[in-house]
Amino acid sequence: MDSEDLLEKLLEAFYDEKIEPKKEAAKKILGLAARQENLELLISHEQFLSTISRTLRDEHKKSTELTLYLLCVFYIVSNYLEFHQILSEHQIGDITMKIIESQIQRFDLRYAELMEKQGQPQQLQELRKLNLMIAKQEKLFYVGFTILMNMAEDPIIENKMRKRKIITFLLRMLERNNFYLLIVTLLFLKKLSIVNECKMQMVEENCIKKLKRFFSADNNVLLQLSLGVLKNLSFDTEARLQIEQNGFIPDIVKMLKIPNYRFVSIVLLYLLTLDDKIRLTFGFTECMTLVVKLMLHFPEPVIGKELIALAVNLSTSSRNVDHITEQEFQQIVQRAITNQDTLLFRFVKGVIENSTNPEVQTCAKGFVRHFMKLLVTQGKEEDIKFEIIGIMSALDLQENWIKLLNEPFVEFLHNNLAVGMVEDDIVLETMMLVSSIASTQNAAEKLFKSRILNALSQVYSEKGDDEEFIVQYLYCLNQFLFHKIGISQILEQDEILIQIIQQLNDKNKKVQQMSEEVLAILREYDQELCEKIKEIKFSDYNQLWIEHLNEQELMLQDGGDMAFEDEYGGNELDPKMWDSDND
Repeated sequence: MDSEDLLEKLLEAFYDEKIEPKKEAAKKILGLAARQENLELLISHEQFLSTISRTLRDEHKKSTELTLYLLCVFYIVSNYLEFHQILSEHQIGDITMKIIESQIQRFDLRYAELMEKQGQPQQLQELRKLNLMIAKQEKLFYVGFTILMNMAEDPIIENKMRKRKIITFLLRMLERNNFYLLIVTLLFLKKLSIVNECKMQMVEENCIKKLKRFFSADNNVLLQLSLGVLKNLSFDTEARLQIEQNGFIPDIVKMLKIPNYRFVSIVLLYLLTLDDKIRLTFGFTECMTLVVKLMLHFPEPVIGKELIALAVNLSTSSRNVDHITEQEFQQIVQRAITNQDTLLFRFVKGVIENSTNPEVQTCAKGFVRHFMKLLVTQGKEEDIKFEIIGIMSALDLQENWIKLLNEPFVEFLHNNLAVGMVEDDIVLETMMLVSSIASTQNAAEKLFKSRILNALSQVYSEKGDDEEFIVQYLYCLNQFLFHKIGISQILEQDEILIQIIQQLNDKNKKVQQMSEEVLAILREYDQELCEKIKEIKFSDYNQLWIEHLNEQELMLQDGGDMAFEDEYGGNELDPKMWDSDND
């Protein structure tokens, strides 16, 4: 008998009222479907899919074995993307969801019955029945969820599944122990977790807590998949908080030691370090130590972006950077200079700014000449320049600045304060560097001689509407005022005084406060400044009125009529109209 005749005979069995003939027919049809050459025959038969899908819909509560055979047929068909539309037309996704929901309800009912008989003679018998049912169910769940995962390649179908509680059903499967069922469950969760609505539902239904068990289990596949699910979930702030609260961070840090888990662990740890509070937790682990070792032994000249991004985030916490030894830091700086690695320079800056170890400053000072050489060299990338300027600002060089302020370096400072010629970020960073240099008297004097105040004032003129520039400008002036020469130089420049006074009425409270502090220092050394401030304030406040008077003066000079009509119709104001006692 050929395959077509056999199929016709098998399909007739599905019209029998008894279950056994249907089971036998389903088993043989599964044998046919298992051979690829028969698939075209099965799919093209006009009665095949409608018959077995109807049987599956009507009989799935009567026989788990029959249900499993028929689902296995659809499992084979669902592996081919071109057949998904046909499966959708026969509502296979809907039927499969109903079967899974029904089986979960059966388990809950049987488990409740077992709990009721706890301590009774029938308990052992009920437990055996439950275990037998679990074994059958797990095969069925594996096949059912694989069909749904294959069909979920279509986003529309995937969205329908989400609304039908697919995530709730999948999370129930994480409580099971069947290895293959757990694999398909984690794969499906990983796929769904990239969709924002699914991700939020997983977080709300404690998916993260349920994944904890796989970190203690000795199974590489389940652990790898769990890391993937966590990585996708950790784009959400609440998910990151749950990961930290459930104690995942030490476990994930340990994964850095194992090559197979290293990349996904680095990405996951990077996402976790996006939150300041969570970042502090890393200080109680060996994460910083392991990350530094990975950077020092990175095979390529430029460190991978995922690894260096994690390192940069960690470097913002002193609790983390204090794990770095002086020798490691020296090797890191040397590597950054040799390979001119921009992001590695950013890491170096973070370590210098946040380390409480004085040896870090000492070590970094040994590379100052190298940093300056990179800065003044023509043609350097703007990003590298930005990071190195930041490093120089973070160094506590004090009296050493006077030795470093040679002509090329001073020229570099002026060039990088030219708004429009360089990026705004570099101008801001250069202003911070000037503030750092100005804290030392001799260095400040040398800057004054180079007319650095004029350059700073010009920056204010160009970027006076940007509060970030205003704050940095006022801070620069404040640093210069620590020295008498700074006070005298600023007092001689009316334009700078006007710029400071203008900020007294700024909406930003921080700007107002800094302006007051600068003017308070200047008043101590120039009593006439108070009157000058009043004049400038008066002129600023009454600007329109003064402009009007100036216009009248011009009219007089041109021979115009001196008198003008006021809004009350007279040429002169009547004092009585301002006196409430005169009626």
